[in-house]
Amino acid sequence: MNFTDFDSLKNKLRGPIYSIITPFTDTENIDYKSLSKYIEYLYKGGARIFYAMAFNTRYLLMNNREIMDINQFIIKKVKSLDKNNIVIVGDPLNCSTKTSIEFAKHARDNGADVISLIYRAYLFFDEHVYNHYKTVADAVPDIGILVHEMPFMKGIPQHQDGTWSLGLIDKLANIPSVVAMKEDAKQDDYTRKVVDLISDRVAIVVSGNGLQQWSKVSDKCAAWLTGIGNLWPKTELEFYEAHLQGDTKTCNHIIENIEKPFFWVKDNLSWHLGIKSALKTLGIMERHERMPYQPLNDEQHQKVKEILEGIEINN
Repeated sequence: MNFTDFDSLKNKLRGPIYSIITPFTDTENIDYKSLSKYIEYLYKGGARIFYAMAFNTRYLLMNNREIMDINQFIIKKVKSLDKNNIVIVGDPLNCSTKTSIEFAKHARDNGADVISLIYRAYLFFDEHVYNHYKTVADAVPDIGILVHEMPFMKGIPQHQDGTWSLGLIDKLANIPSVVAMKEDAKQDDYTRKVVDLISDRVAIVVSGNGLQQWSKVSDKCAAWLTGIGNLWPKTELEFYEAHLQGDTKTCNHIIENIEKPFFWVKDNLSWHLGIKSALKTLGIMERHERMPYQPLNDEQHQKVKEILEGIEINN
């Protein structure tokens, strides 16, 4: 099912959005059996919005055919659990607009609700970025678009920090099929400006520092990309419900006693490798990677296990 009622779709993008972590075999092949079990694990924990994306899903380690194949697999699996689940899949990190259109059509034809488009080319002029997204939207008008906004690899002089101009973000939010923006700058002041500017038009998904980051903009920001929810999906739903009810005690408990302890792993051993070690510790998937990514060494993996053993989870 594809949404053409984009306002309805925007309103569904609320709360925790669960990113998909791709498991590999010891021969570096995509482990589809474990991937299927992982999606089921998230669903049984309450996940209803699933996001296959450039980094967590390891697109950057795949060729275009593999990305299409894993997108198709994830869409079919998520929708088989419940046709009302929302599924977001993406395009390759570095590609032409023509290729992004091909991925948007493929996502639509396979039943995805949203295509996440990432712009990793050099920034020459804002108009070039806008034209990229507008061209895809015009070519594939019957699928929602999530703009994956993160610092450009290289900016023109007035944007040397790589951030997107607010004028560009404002224009992108006016494209009818743009239903969401993944705000991935990881700069609190900038994130606040983006949320204030466009949250009345698109669903904003903050990313980078979990519940702590979302709490700073939760007055206007609809959703966040899961962190600890990738391990304990019910915990982030519990946080969301507590937030809606004004239960700051529960919210603070989850941040202080679950998220912050685990985020030591993110800050010291990396998110992408650390989450794999944690998922292995929980018996959900192996920690194999595809080179150049490589698993944490045994000593580092043991540290992850010790941290998890010290975290008490109620569910």
